[in-house]
Amino acid sequence: MIQLYGTVRSRAFRCLWMLEECGVSYELVPTDYASDAVRKPQFLTLNPNGKVPLLVDGDVVLFESLAINLYLASRYMPSLWPAAQAELMQWMMWCMGELEGPHDAANRSQLPIDAARLDRSLEALRRQIRTQGYVLGDRFCVADLNVAAVLMRPQYRPIARADATLAEWFGECSDRPALQRALAVSA
Repeated sequence: MIQLYGTVRSRAFRCLWMLEECGVSYELVPTDYASDAVRKPQFLTLNPNGKVPLLVDGDVVLFESLAINLYLASRYMPSLWPAAQAELMQWMMWCMGELEGPHDAANRSQLPIDAARLDRSLEALRRQIRTQGYVLGDRFCVADLNVAAVLMRPQYRPIARADATLAEWFGECSDRPALQRALAVSA
């Protein structure tokens, strides 16, 4: 059985959502990113970063939430795996480097989000959604899940819901039954 180490209050949440989309059996191993559990030798053997999430699927052991979700989509849910793989990688790098990373750094330092910078970051996403409906075409895929998961964070959610271009797309992502099941998990 697949094991996912993490909590719903960490980046493991997007992996939990992906597992629910895939409809596979899994065990959520509650592991807080700030606990001593992630610094123990047995955990560090699996994940030298000493962080969550961590996925164990037989012989496959992965850390980094986006990598985990790409693996899960390609292995268990081909309908979420787009044909445009180069563009998928581009949007995953954008998700971490342009959207999540810089704005999370501000959030961790207790500084307010730079609204102008976030607006510039979101403009690329707006253009995609305007022309295609979803990040990589006319249907939901792993790229939408990963980008929407970032925008579901408390500091971004009101912005995504109020944005004239993103609100419908964000609402469709937010209403997915698999996300609702993931939100119901308590760990």
